[in-house]
Parts: sequence; structure tokens; C-alpha cells
Amino acid sequence: MSTQFRSPTFAETVLRPFFARGTYLGLAYALLGLPLGTFYFVFLVTGLSVGLGLAVTVVGIPILVLAIVACRGLAQFERTLAASLLGASIPRVTRERGEGVLWRRLAGQVRSGTTWRELAYLLVRFPTGVASFSIAVSVVGAGVFYGLVQPFLVGFGVPGTDLGNWRVHTVRQALLFVPPGIALLLAAPVVFTLQARLERALAVFFLARIPRADFRRAVGRTLTRGDADAFSLMADLELYFGPGPHLSPIKLEATLLSLQDLGLVASARSGPVDRYSLTAAGRAALERT
Repeated sequence: MSTQFRSPTFAETVLRPFFARGTYLGLAYALLGLPLGTFYFVFLVTGLSVGLGLAVTVVGIPILVLAIVACRGLAQFERTLAASLLGASIPRVTRERGEGVLWRRLAGQVRSGTTWRELAYLLVRFPTGVASFSIAVSVVGAGVFYGLVQPFLVGFGVPGTDLGNWRVHTVRQALLFVPPGIALLLAAPVVFTLQARLERALAVFFLARIPRADFRRAVGRTLTRGDADAFSLMADLELYFGPGPHLSPIKLEATLLSLQDLGLVASARSGPVDRYSLTAAGRAALERT
């Protein structure tokens, strides 16, 4: 029995994106870019500038702490947003509170590269959010107006578009703008998809990195259940962080080698594979974290 595959028609190819869930998720993310990006920029710039300006007094320290804690929370919200709306592969990382007095925890957050990447992303979200919002609204608005609305408005006596000293006065003139407007509407899903890909790549670049200390801690906690080979470790780490490009056998192997050099992990050959286990020093180090 032979199976014949029918090539999609031109109408199916053009209209299919309008029924795709990802098109409207990308549009929703683009529309959220302006309010969220503006809020992030105003809140963080105001908080950091006021906190640094008053750092010599007692008042500035709580403001800085609030700004840094808010940065962590807002970045976590953006991770959830990018994963749910854009399908970005974002690891599930729970950053634990540091130990010690307040200023030491604050200093640890300031020295953390993750904090600066999160802060940079939240600030970059302002120009990218404004751009994505403007493009999405312009494409939809211009397409609907020129392709559908303007001929009816001109037909009821409402002046149409101004092009220099020339204005659309008749329905016939308005109909000249209908094909470009319809073409713009048909191209809208492609525009939303491209925007979503760029925004997803940006979110993954800034927010999808697993801190080295968190990755080592996750490997150690996995090995507390007993010795395991690299394949089992990778499967457990995918359950812990979630699957995605942030996990790779090369990264796991490099981490295991560094932990062996530190004397925290030992390896033993078992058949064709190496099995890894925590040493006494590794268990002690894991209990201290």
C-alpha cells in the first residue's frame, strides 16, 4: 500500500501561521515588551542610582539590597516568561541565600556574574521591548488600517492617508492601499516569529547559564544517592535543571574532572564505563554549602 503525500497549497502555506499557537505567544511577548521593559529600566536605574548615591549613609544600603533582590526576582520572572511564551530552554536554577552578615551576602551577590548578567538583561529589555512592541503594533495597525478600514472610512467621507501634499479622498484611491495592507497582514506572523527567535536567543544568552557552583552542587547531591556513571548523572541533572543546551556531556565531564582534581569526587572503572562517587572531603564540602 503506497502512501501519497500532498504538498500544501499556497493558501494553506500562507494561512497556517495564523492558526499556530506560537504566533500569538510571540505577539503577546512583543506586546509585553514595552510595559515590562519600561518598568525594569525605571525601577532598576532609580534604585541603583539612589542606593549608590546614599551608600555613604545607612539609608543607601537597604535600597541597594532591595534593588539586587528585586533584580533576582524580576530575572526569575523573565525566565518563566521566556520559557512559557517563547519556548526558550531555561534551566531551573534556585539560587540559595548566602550565609553571613548582610554586607557579606550583598558583596557575594555583587561579585556574582549571574547577578550582572541578570541586571544587563533587564536593562537591555527596555530598548528591545520598545522595538518589538513598536514593530508588532505598526505591522498589525498598518495592515488593518490600509487593508481593511481605510476604504470604508473614505466611503463615509472621512479623509484618508496623507502622503505629502496628497490625501486619499476617494474609495478608488483608498483601494490602491488595500493590496499592500493585506500583504503586510499576511507577513505579520513571519515578523512575530522572527521577533520571537531574536528575543529567545537574547534570553538564553543572558539567563540560561547555570552558575558553576550550582552545577557542582547539583552533581554532588546526585552522587549522595550512590555512585553513578556519566549517563545516569546526565539524566538526573536533566530532571534537576530541565533539558536543554545548558547541559552537555562536555560540561559534565569538565566538572567531574575538576571535582576529581579537588579531591571531592573519585572515579573507578566498572566494565566499559567509569563510575563516580563522592569522597569524604566531597561530602564534607557539600554539607557546608
